[in-house]
This record gives sequence, C-alpha cells and structure tokens, in this order.
Amino acid sequence: ELVLSIAVADGLYVSASARLERTYEVQPEVVAIPSEPEAVQRGEHWVDVLCTGCHGENLAGTVIFEDPAIGRMVAGNLTAGEGGIGGSYRDADWVRAIRHGVGADGKPLFVMPSADFYYFNDHDLGAIIAYLKSVSAVDNNPGENRVTPMGRLLLAAGVFKNPLSAELIDHSAPRPPAPEPAVSAEYGEYLVLTFGCQGCHGSDLGGG
Repeated sequence: ELVLSIAVADGLYVSASARLERTYEVQPEVVAIPSEPEAVQRGEHWVDVLCTGCHGENLAGTVIFEDPAIGRMVAGNLTAGEGGIGGSYRDADWVRAIRHGVGADGKPLFVMPSADFYYFNDHDLGAIIAYLKSVSAVDNNPGENRVTPMGRLLLAAGVFKNPLSAELIDHSAPRPPAPEPAVSAEYGEYLVLTFGCQGCHGSDLGGG
C-alpha cells in the first residue's frame, strides 16, 4: 500500500507540474486600442471593478495568498515601473493575458480569471488595455508564484477550483457574440459572464 501511495502521489505531482509548465501557442486576436479620453475612462471603470482587488489600487501587484505548505500566489505589477510588465508588454501580450490566460512566455497565468474575461468584446477589451498602458509607473516586485509539492498534489487531485483558466478556454473558437450596451437580457448576460458571477452562483446561477 505504501508503494502504491507513493506511486499515486508521484503521478499527481508530475501531472500538476506538466500543467503549470505547459506552453500554449495562442495567436491573439488583433484588437484596436483607442486613444480617446472617453474610451480610456471606460477602461478605467472596468479595471477598477475587476482588477484592483488582486493587483492593488495602483496596479503595482500584491501577494494574494501565502502558505509555507501550499505555496504563494501573486498578482503581478501591471505598470511600467521596475518589477512590472507594463513596459515590455505589447498589445498582443495584453490580449493574450487578459482574454486567454496565457503570459508572454506562453505559460498559463496562475489564478487569472480569463475564463470570464474571455467574453470581453473588442470594444471593452481595447479600452481596458488603453487604460492599463496609461497608468503611472510604480516600482514594485511582488515576486513569483510558487506551488509547493503539497500544493501540486492538491491541485492535481482537484481539491482547488482550477486556477489555470488557459485550460478552460477554447483558444481557437469563434468569438462569442458582442451585444450592444442596452437594457436587455443579452447585454445583462454579457455582464454576468464578464464579471464571473457563475464562479460563486453556479453555471446556471442556481446558487452554490
């Protein structure tokens, strides 16, 4: 039994490590990045609602979770300051990260809710990127994500909600419909999807 347990644990560890280190070949969609003040302001609104909770009010990154037994989860510095990605990210990198959950190196981003952000239409996503490119540079290096062997075992065993959105997205699928802003069920559904309401309330919003 001990040998079997060790073999199972080893298999789970290898499986989790492979998922964390997988490289995705994603060709991000071309999204027009607006420069009009109104569009940048719209992007700021989206970022304030959806991004600052993890990345911080100044978007300079934070440590979300840290436990010696499980690991360390970090939301990166999105600005162009020292330790941030804003100075090196191209428009395509922003699209790949936000919409597909994949970093500039092709690796899956950890605990990035791109399975929700995948539904952003080009208009809103372009506004978000425009704002992110305009924010003040802040020097801060929150460090790297780290998943301990125990954390990898728990990840592979399905103890946690899947923190790798890149695994949940069909990266080659046609874009979802993009309804016009209106007092309508269609636009309401768009907001529910992009805000990730299903994460707590369930896929059918029936609670959970």
